[in-house]
Amino acid sequence: MDRKISVIIALMITGLFPAATIYAWQNRAISYTEEQAVDIALDFVVNSPTFLFDGLVDSVEMVSVEPLRMLWTWEVKVRFQCSYAGYGDRTGMVLAQVITAHEIRVVVSEGVVIRATVDETWDELNQRELAQSELLPPEYAKDLAIQYIILSHPELDLELPGAWAFEVLTPEGLVGASTHQFTGGNWEVNVSYAVVMRPDYTVSIRYTGDVSFTWEGTVDQSSNVEETTSSLRPSILSQEDARDIAVSYLMDSVEQLQGLEAPSEWAVEDLTPEGLLGYSSVEFRADGWTVKVSNPVVWKPTYEVEVEYSGEFTLTWKGTVDQSGSVEETTG
Repeated sequence: MDRKISVIIALMITGLFPAATIYAWQNRAISYTEEQAVDIALDFVVNSPTFLFDGLVDSVEMVSVEPLRMLWTWEVKVRFQCSYAGYGDRTGMVLAQVITAHEIRVVVSEGVVIRATVDETWDELNQRELAQSELLPPEYAKDLAIQYIILSHPELDLELPGAWAFEVLTPEGLVGASTHQFTGGNWEVNVSYAVVMRPDYTVSIRYTGDVSFTWEGTVDQSSNVEETTSSLRPSILSQEDARDIAVSYLMDSVEQLQGLEAPSEWAVEDLTPEGLLGYSSVEFRADGWTVKVSNPVVWKPTYEVEVEYSGEFTLTWKGTVDQSGSVEETTG
């Protein structure tokens, strides 16, 4: 998604806040959208110390936005240029005056900027260099994994311990791998990794509070967290699931459709009107089928499904699919 920022001056005038305020600012909307994440990321960039020092207003360009495997979380890539080399507030430094292009990756989760890295070299949130020789320590992998869980499941209201006990679990004589265990309060966190120059960490978590759960995932040296297994993982039907359930329902219940095979590939078009927040509508087309799935952007929505089939006969159908997979016909 390419978006040239034409209103960046207005953004800077109306949205000029201290950097520390930007980092902690939260969007308190009931739900969060990709468009809001992009706006927050752009606002962060133009008010960041690196850009505020000598950023070129007309150079700011949104490159892409990608959802991450974390509820209400997107990574937004933005390009911009500065008049001098370097990062952060360079007041008092001897600088080379040369137009310098940068790319910043901003991760926005529930309206909060939780990570921002410039050129894979500079941590814009913490204003520090990420030298190639600098390793993300196991303790930080633990903290990032816990932060991931807390942001993914705010409804659990999880408590963090005031202090952690630490123990090395690596068997004596084992060369090439290590495991560190952190315990505190209701948390037990094991961080395992290969003894290499820049290891990825495998993090296993067991929590025994009012709610008990287990979680496992990985944390890489760029602070990216990826969940692999979790007893907390919600079972949420997607728009694609609702489409498939509705089509399967019709193929079972409509005599003329029995014996047909459901399409394996669908063309997809987003029908959500631009600027409409809180609602989503997607159309799927394949092999004579047109399926429109619409829903409010809420936790575990019930989907409204409209189906048209044009083959040896014509079918029009409307109904709903809820999160249990139940189908209710509204018109035939």
